[in-house]
Order: sequence, then structure tokens, then C-alpha cells
Amino acid sequence: MRTLLRLCMIVALACAPALAPSAAHAAEGPRVLVLTTGNGAQDVADFAVERLQMEGRRWNFSLVQGTPEDLLDLDGYQVVAFVNTGPDLMDDAQRSSLQTFVEGGGGFVGVGSAASSVLGWEFYEKLIGAVPVQPPGPEAKESVSFNAGSPITDGLDEDIELTEPWYSFDPAPADPRQTVLAQLGSGDPVAWHSNAYNSFYASPGADGDTWGDRDFLQLIRQGIWWAAGEEGALVQNSADAAPSWPYTLTFVLFVIAVAGGGSLAVWRLDKAETGPAGSHA
Repeated sequence: MRTLLRLCMIVALACAPALAPSAAHAAEGPRVLVLTTGNGAQDVADFAVERLQMEGRRWNFSLVQGTPEDLLDLDGYQVVAFVNTGPDLMDDAQRSSLQTFVEGGGGFVGVGSAASSVLGWEFYEKLIGAVPVQPPGPEAKESVSFNAGSPITDGLDEDIELTEPWYSFDPAPADPRQTVLAQLGSGDPVAWHSNAYNSFYASPGADGDTWGDRDFLQLIRQGIWWAAGEEGALVQNSADAAPSWPYTLTFVLFVIAVAGGGSLAVWRLDKAETGPAGSHA
């Protein structure tokens, strides 16, 4: 009985950190439905989602990867994000649901080829804020500069260089309907937000290296936060910055090792206590 009680105490102490929710998971941040359906490069799409999931764990928003069918029920989401989505993305019912969501105050984030996912739909063209000229140009390294004065570009004070197949837009985003947030050295806009909807768009994102750029990720996460209607500052949870699965596995192995080692120690302790007592009896 004494051995069993000690063993239970060891396991309980080892498991306590797992049973207590972390600050990041306890926080009530925006919930984002992200679609990559029809993307032109699955490896880039997978990497983009992985990076956004890491950003979500670090900055208090949750990312749910879905399909166009999920657009029919957007209850519980604050933002819908299209990342490098392909053409003819939505049917009429899905279009209607997205429009109702956005007109009701829901947020929208578009990245890369999302601008051309629903060409010819007037509402979507207003949502994106510009119409891309197809196809995009050849891949080229360009300098991107950011405009101050928006929470989306807060902290982005220096130019970055990205290698992308750059889009041209006709018509291009312009005041008063859109606010341009970033542009190339040529002056061509590459990121902006709508002044009518909670809608943010960035044209880079087709190249995997772009998703490894910290400033680009900062632009996207702050765009998500803005689109969600969040007014408070982003609060970092550095403990949850990395993918959770290897750490979960490591922790389980740690618990097993502690429990196993503890039970062995208890067995030896009991043996030591009962053995000498019996010999001196």
C-alpha cells in the first residue's frame, strides 16, 4: 500500500505541468480558417501553414486548416484567410456565406494568388481591392518598403528583399478605398488593406523563402490581428513558439522515465526497509 501511494505521488508530480493549461492556450485569441485549396506548389503551401501555426501559438491566435466547404459555416471564426489559393475556388453558396461573414464584420486575409481565385465576382474584387493582371511576372528579387502609421506595419521600419513572381494590378489599389501598406522600389503596391471591410491582402507568398522571412511573417500576423478587429497589442508567448508535437512526445517519454525510475527507487527503498528489519527480528 505504501509503495502504491508513493508511486501515485511520483506520477502526479510528473504529470502536473501537462494538466495545467499554458497561458497561450488559455488565452481567447482570434480563430482563423485558412484555405490553400488549388495552390500551385503544395510544399510552399504546407510550409506557409506550418509557419502561420507557429505564429499563432506565439501570438495568441489559432489557425484551422480547411476547405471551401468549411466556408458554409463560419460561426466561431473571426478571420478567413486564403493563402495561395487556386482559381474558381468557391461555388455560389460558399460565395454567399463568405460575403455575409465579411459584411457582418468578419475579417479576410488574402495572400499571393488569392487575388485571382474568384475573378469576375464584383464583391471579391472589392474585398481584395485590386484586379491582378494574369499571369504574374517572372520571379525576381525586389526590395519591399513599408509605410508607417498602421498597426499592420508597426515595427517594420526597414526594407526587405523578397524573390517572387510579382503581380501587377489593373486597377491597382488606391485611396480612398484602400490604404497601401508596402510597395516595391518601382512604387507598385504589394500589400494593402480595405477601408470598407476588415480585409488585408499581400501579393508575396508564392516562394517558400518568403515564408521564412521574419518581417514578412510579422506583416501577415499583424494583418490577421487587424482583420480580426483586435485593438490590443499582440502579446508574445515564447514558450509556445515551436511546433508542439515533438515536445509533447518528449514530455510523455519524460513522464514514463520518471514514473519508471521512481517506481524502481520505491521498490528498492521498500526492500531496504523490510529486508534489514526482517534480518534483525
